[in-house]
Amino acid sequence: MRITVDGKEIQAKEGSSVLDAVLEAGIFIPHLCSHPDLEAKGGCRLCSVEIDGVEGAVPACKTNVEEGMNITIHGEEAEKVRRTAMELILATHPADCTGCPKFGKCELQSMYQYMGVSAERWRKKSRSVANDDTNPLISHLFTRCVRCGRCIRACQDLRGVKVLDYIKTNTGIRAGIPEGKTLKEAGCRFCGACIEVCPTGSIMDAVKIMKPERSYDENIVPCKSICPAHIDIPAYIRYIREGDFDKAAAVIREKVPFPEVLGSVCTHTCENSCKRGELGEAVSICKLKRAAATEESGSWKQYVRKEGSTGKRWLLSEQDRQDLQVHIILLKRSCSYCF
Repeated sequence: MRITVDGKEIQAKEGSSVLDAVLEAGIFIPHLCSHPDLEAKGGCRLCSVEIDGVEGAVPACKTNVEEGMNITIHGEEAEKVRRTAMELILATHPADCTGCPKFGKCELQSMYQYMGVSAERWRKKSRSVANDDTNPLISHLFTRCVRCGRCIRACQDLRGVKVLDYIKTNTGIRAGIPEGKTLKEAGCRFCGACIEVCPTGSIMDAVKIMKPERSYDENIVPCKSICPAHIDIPAYIRYIREGDFDKAAAVIREKVPFPEVLGSVCTHTCENSCKRGELGEAVSICKLKRAAATEESGSWKQYVRKEGSTGKRWLLSEQDRQDLQVHIILLKRSCSYCF
């Protein structure tokens, strides 16, 4: 469908939000609480725009595109809402960025510099909330929290762990753990999703699991990245936990054959990168692979497709035959399981 943004006509996918459609067209709208992997909430109000026929400024992330929609990003009302929202965020945020580990890589810093906004119009308020360092992998610096809700949505909706939530304190509403529990007591699984989606330095990697030289995917699931076949390890472990060994084995077979054999002879370098190893022992990824293969029902075999003979034969030279026999002898000596 066609929409108009600041006088420019663009194409937008039906059902997409105004924010996604405009960003895809290469036009920038400031935004903070929005994230590609999370459901939009419109809480930060930084993506506010004006739309013909709609009163006031509305959040672009919560507004779906419609045919013929006329959108104004830099209208007077939208600019006023965005500036006020950013000023209020900065009024309770630490003023010194140089001491923050995310200095130079902070989304909040990028946004207020782009908008040219400061907190000068508002009285600065400090929020003296103790850091939570009870989790050996994650450190929560609540004074830097801008209450965008990204970490909560990642924990509850993206990962399904439901440890983080909005809590009320004597300094206001912030992200935290209900009932006064620590991250460890609440059952945090150390997946690191909250670290990745946090736009400021509020949630930090305490032991530097997230390597700057790695890509996003490699940091989030290092075991999958280090696996030579790039098997979706978290997926098959999750199926094993649910007792669905058929699906677990199917995930493994998407990348490699003979999961039972590999579950016995694999060098399991993936376990060296397992995040759980930072707390004690890594997950037994290799043994779980073998368990998936030995416990599956074998129902997949009914779908095996057998190709007919091509009539061709593979002829070995005498030298190739001798070399093959030598290799077989060496394999027998080194791998009693296979032979």
